[in-house]
Amino acid sequence: MQERDRAIRPTTRTGQFANIPQSSSIVSGLRVAFGVLICTLVVACGTSPKDPPRSRASSSPPTVSRADSATAKSDVAASTETQKPRAKKAEPRRKSSSTRSAAAGKSGNSTAPKVAASPSPGAAAGTFLWPASGQVVGRFNGGTNKGINIGGNPGDPVVAAASGRVVYVGSKLRGYGNLVMVKHNDEFITAYAHNRKILVREDEQVKAGQQIAEMGSTDSSSTQLHFELRRKGNAVDPMPYLKAQPPAP
Repeated sequence: MQERDRAIRPTTRTGQFANIPQSSSIVSGLRVAFGVLICTLVVACGTSPKDPPRSRASSSPPTVSRADSATAKSDVAASTETQKPRAKKAEPRRKSSSTRSAAAGKSGNSTAPKVAASPSPGAAAGTFLWPASGQVVGRFNGGTNKGINIGGNPGDPVVAAASGRVVYVGSKLRGYGNLVMVKHNDEFITAYAHNRKILVREDEQVKAGQQIAEMGSTDSSSTQLHFELRRKGNAVDPMPYLKAQPPAP
């Protein structure tokens, strides 16, 4: 050993190693020591130098990225939206059937003419004279016609249906033409429209059957008398209040 240490010590002159033994026994010894070290590391780590290092993440369950999560949510939302319209389509069908039945009911009611109910004439039934001779061409319905229309010829006489006082003469009411109104009492007023000529004045007293105007077609498409009966301010059907037969033409 002392001789080998002397051999590998550097010289004082050059500072370099001299007489380093190059025997094969030393090299093979180093190789054996290095091999033992490698085997020890392999046993301790459980891997070989050729195998890539194992990461701990490989043994854990796969994780879902945010992109995959967003995609999954969008797929669920899409499937939900595709299912919702199916449920909504069923509701309009139910509504449409009920709407059709309601519309059918309304259409059935609209076919029947609406006639306003008039109060019973009571003691006043048949107490008024026919204001003109002629055929009834339009009847009371309480809506578009608040009286009756009696056809005739221009100049045919129009008479007061009952005694009373003339309260209006003029043509300011739209749709009535030349109009005469007679108040009989606190309950009844009669109106005579579309006259060609008016023969009385306001505030004049008239008797039942007295001529008050001539039949005409003012504010009307044909010659006729539009006759209304107002009871306490409300239009009623004149027919039950008139005598059984109109005067002969």
